[in-house]
Amino acid sequence: MSGDSTEVVSATSSKTGFRIRADERWLPVRALGFSLVWALLITGLVTIQLALSWQGVTARTAEVVILFALGSFAGALFARALAAFVGRFRPQQSARFAAMFFGLITGTAGMTAFFHFLEFRSYYAMGHSDVLTLHWGVEMIMTGANAVYIFLIEGAMLLLPWGLPLALGAAWDYATAPIERKRQ
Repeated sequence: MSGDSTEVVSATSSKTGFRIRADERWLPVRALGFSLVWALLITGLVTIQLALSWQGVTARTAEVVILFALGSFAGALFARALAAFVGRFRPQQSARFAAMFFGLITGTAGMTAFFHFLEFRSYYAMGHSDVLTLHWGVEMIMTGANAVYIFLIEGAMLLLPWGLPLALGAAWDYATAPIERKRQ
């Protein structure tokens, strides 16, 4: 084995029989590291926005910060997976940039809104009907619409305008990184 990090390792996976490159072992670690850094950036941004609005440190503001930390971590995992999927078919820098930017924006906002919905659902669950009935379905839709509306009005303001430059920077960093390709 030479010093080339893209050389194929001679061992094969016992389950799949596919050959694995030496650097492919680190892909999940890099994805988790990226997601952790993105979550720290968004959590810091939300904390600063709440501090500048004189909210004070209360249980509610701590809950909002935790909600954004979880949503941004999950959203970054989604963005990384989406960008890797798009990069397999469109390896151009512009396509990788667009996929990562779109994934970060929709993933962060979408996953945070989803966690916000789960919080609403747990709060209103005691008043909802039996599961999998028509009435329960209508209550779920209305609870979801209410959660999304409140998130768009209050939560999006915590991400804007400074979340956009962070997403642009992360997408640019991903697009300019070397492409991880398998050798044929």
